[in-house]
Amino acid sequence: MREVTGNLQLMKKINSSLILNLIHREASVSRAEISQKLKLSPTTVSALVDELIKQDLIDEIGEKTSQGAGRKAIALEISRDKGYIISIGLGNNHFNAALINFHNEIVFEYQEPVLKGNERILQFIKKAIDKLLGLSMIKDPAHIRGIAISSPGIIDEPGETIITSALLQINNLEIKKILDLDYNYPVIVVNDVKAAAFSEYYSGARNTDNLFFLSIDYGIGTGLIIDGKIYKGYKGASGEIGHIQIDPNGLLCQCGRVGCIETALTEPYILLRAQNAARKGDLTRVPETFDEFLKMYEKGEDWAVETMRGTCFLIVQTLAAFINFISPEVLVLSGWVTRSEKVMQQLKLDLSQFPFPIPFDESRVVQASYGERNFLIGGATLMLHELFSTYL
Repeated sequence: MREVTGNLQLMKKINSSLILNLIHREASVSRAEISQKLKLSPTTVSALVDELIKQDLIDEIGEKTSQGAGRKAIALEISRDKGYIISIGLGNNHFNAALINFHNEIVFEYQEPVLKGNERILQFIKKAIDKLLGLSMIKDPAHIRGIAISSPGIIDEPGETIITSALLQINNLEIKKILDLDYNYPVIVVNDVKAAAFSEYYSGARNTDNLFFLSIDYGIGTGLIIDGKIYKGYKGASGEIGHIQIDPNGLLCQCGRVGCIETALTEPYILLRAQNAARKGDLTRVPETFDEFLKMYEKGEDWAVETMRGTCFLIVQTLAAFINFISPEVLVLSGWVTRSEKVMQQLKLDLSQFPFPIPFDESRVVQASYGERNFLIGGATLMLHELFSTYL
């Protein structure tokens, strides 16, 4: 068998991708630091960096602070205003469209009410792309490096089709194939919670290769990062936990069953239980919105505390099942639970007292770094990671 030798052009692409990803994750590094971290020769690093600068992918931003005397190193960062991602988030509460630079900074964003059905959603996406492409800040169409679509529901393995989203009434929307006909940009389509989980791994506050992401608002979903990669599962259907029954005496779910996780933990159903409890207690004030109920809980109103106690119990049981099964280093929470410090503290306390095989440290529970925009940022981060990994 003949020995296979390395292809110089391939190695150049691989090393350039490694450099781009390192600078993106580290925010600012010098040529010497790149050489040290990636075990590449200074000559190789210098040549590749110079080429990436010419391609408007990275910039020199001045001298890097260092201890001691000697020549100061020049700091490098991913270009801030020479490349953008169009990111569109089909959310549960509203749709967002944004132009995001290579530093995960949203430079322009707008919001529209939720639409349902393949045709109406496709029209929104095309209209949003055209609007963002027409912004005056886009000096050169080549500065748009890709389009990212994040959506609730199940996305097929190649990331081209939204197979189904019950919430948005989507059925086999071949979004990538359609957009490829009209736009000459790379396109990715990704589940919203999986995208958010990836952004936490790639550029969030905690540096870890293993995390579990739980999002709860009008719907519920999970994202799992294992060894630095999104776990998608068979046909991309991992993380769809909304219709697991956890409360046989609970409320009727839209799926036709009783006591699904969705009916126990999401905003509309918690509000319904809170309103029923308030009426049963003959209270003069019945909460009209979820946030109004949350304020009553924060103030310590007994009936509200009792209602939330049952909700927190079920959240802890759900999290405990995942912790015991996959033992993620970090649990990232997103959605309504992060709007109440009291709820967050209760969840951390309950988890720390749960009989896990390994004692649970409260510091493992964190809230999502990008708040309500984590799906937008997540989609853009995945797009950049894919582009950097294959080299532009």
